[in-house]
Amino acid sequence: MLLMTKAGRRQGSSVSHQKGSVAHRRLATAVATVALMAGGALAAAPAGSAAPSDASGPASVREPNCNYISDSARPIVRPNDRGNKVKQVQCLINHYSKFSEYLDVDGQYGQATYRGVGYVQRCNGTAGGVDHVVGDSTWYRLYHPKSQCAL
Repeated sequence: MLLMTKAGRRQGSSVSHQKGSVAHRRLATAVATVALMAGGALAAAPAGSAAPSDASGPASVREPNCNYISDSARPIVRPNDRGNKVKQVQCLINHYSKFSEYLDVDGQYGQATYRGVGYVQRCNGTAGGVDHVVGDSTWYRLYHPKSQCAL
């Protein structure tokens, strides 16, 4: 059985291939995102204006890395589901949780995604407990993990 760790190492293989670390990729993504956002904000905002604050809650969270579904969408996601809603879950687990495996963002809710969703639910103490179904409480914690569960 071949597993990918978050550090990009294959386990169970006689050849160990190391990609860039997840932390380095995330840092590079964050730096690039901030640079692009700052450039756009400087070009678009008139002098002396401030960006409005958005206090409308989790449905309005802008997620720059995972854009497989709308940031406000919260569909129910179950084991064996497929599609963009599963890709969104996989991407959020990779970018924001301390789950030890790096999930392939392939849109298939298989065993690795099952373990990742269970980790998020267990670590964050979601309302439904560990049921491996991504509902409102799990979506909230995917976007807003508790500090001990977040990268």
